[in-house]
Amino acid sequence: MKTIIRLSVLLLWFFNASGQAPLSLGSITNLYDAFGKERPGVAFDFGFSCIINYNGTIILFDAGSNADTFARNVKALGIDLARVDLAVVSHSHFDHLNGMDYLLQVNPGVKIYYPNDIFWGADVPFDATGQEPSIGDSLPKEMRYFGGGATKFSIKQSGRFWEANVEYVKTSKEIAPGIKLIATTSPFLGYFNRYPNLSFVPGVFNDNNNNQSKANEAGLPELSLSLATPSGEILIVGCSHSSVEKITAATREFTKQSIQLLYGGFHLLPYKREEMSGMIHYLKDELGVREVAPAHCSGHLAFKMFGDAYGSGFHFAGLGETVRF
Repeated sequence: MKTIIRLSVLLLWFFNASGQAPLSLGSITNLYDAFGKERPGVAFDFGFSCIINYNGTIILFDAGSNADTFARNVKALGIDLARVDLAVVSHSHFDHLNGMDYLLQVNPGVKIYYPNDIFWGADVPFDATGQEPSIGDSLPKEMRYFGGGATKFSIKQSGRFWEANVEYVKTSKEIAPGIKLIATTSPFLGYFNRYPNLSFVPGVFNDNNNNQSKANEAGLPELSLSLATPSGEILIVGCSHSSVEKITAATREFTKQSIQLLYGGFHLLPYKREEMSGMIHYLKDELGVREVAPAHCSGHLAFKMFGDAYGSGFHFAGLGETVRF
């Protein structure tokens, strides 16, 4: 049945009502955001989610702040989450994650891709040696970790969604023909980076000398989604905590392709006009991003300045809007 539905979708994509020229190869619809046109039954909220139709594969990217609001918007927009083939969550912040509970009610077996984030359930490399390692030798066996066994080990967690079909992604990879996950790390956000002289997790937290060269490894893991088209990559970002420029550059490096469309949350609320102008120039003229569709945390100033800079290459991507590619 799913094959028949996919075929029908493909036919709708490739032929318009008169059976003439192709309309698009795919589409992105914003399911969760704080701006957009008024629509019956749809609620604005600060958060982000979108659904992508790509060559018959239905992809949910992020799921908003509130599962009830997410469910309301999905129903009001006529979206059937049971048809979702795979889901990607960009990062661990509440405004991109919490609607996943509703997705799993509707589609419990769906494949979900998460960043390799230990606070979601990824395996944790752990060092419980502590200070003065030899002190353990003086303790009775029942007071020693694992009865005197290794104090450096890996913890296999159940994770938040412990029965879900989850894969934790460490590095950029292609997960299906034309569908790539771009893994980056935010240098601005992380977990326990300032904890003094401590390294519970080797290679994740600062080392015992508070070595700042490892600080980026402790940053917030983030995933973006890149889709191949004949005209270039369609790049979908969640909140761009890694910086939208870094994500775009990483996508170009991994795919070896140009960026046709950059869609999603650019996280530019902290940027002033001068900073924004330089960043837009870098994206447009140096990284070669041809079209943009800023949403979520991009901010009012970004909406205005990207619109002015890109003209017809700017797409309005408010709640309920569909951008075709």
